[in-house]
Amino acid sequence: MSNNIPIFPLNSIMFPGGYIPLRIFEIKYIDMIKNCLKGNTGFGITLTKESKEEFYDVGTFCKICDWKQMNDGLLGITARGKYRFKIIDTSIKTNNLITANVEKIIEPNLKDIPKELMPYSDFLKNILEQYPKFYNDEAPKYFNESGWVGSRLAELLPIPKNEKQLILETEDYLVRLYKIKDYIDSKKLA
Repeated sequence: MSNNIPIFPLNSIMFPGGYIPLRIFEIKYIDMIKNCLKGNTGFGITLTKESKEEFYDVGTFCKICDWKQMNDGLLGITARGKYRFKIIDTSIKTNNLITANVEKIIEPNLKDIPKELMPYSDFLKNILEQYPKFYNDEAPKYFNESGWVGSRLAELLPIPKNEKQLILETEDYLVRLYKIKDYIDSKKLA
């Protein structure tokens, strides 16, 4: 089943369960945020490609969990990733806002982290203890769950964006976590 949602192409990747602060200044996105707040709906975040005019067709549906007018007069929001989607087709509204028919990607079953990958969960715990601003402090944390740990590490680590996109598109949580393990090990981060 597909739904039609507004698309917000960004030079960032959002994973389900994560949070992203955004400063909204373009009129089309201010209108989009107003409509999302009024209708209690959300929007899709997709990673832009190098041309900036194009974007990947797998992204994350987000809901606004906080908003305020910032000191500089811009609209500040915090969005939370809910689920991944695949774009079926797109259209552009008269205000140049992109909308898309998307299909929700069914997430795989939750998997506990195997013993050999627990050091990467501990690595994430240490990051979040030292830098709590990276993840909403009040949000639940699932350090034994491979999908949650993999998503948070992918968000936080300086992995090239095209590789983060591949991680987002990877269906199996353990495969995602092994890809991140390989990146951490190759950079000697942990």
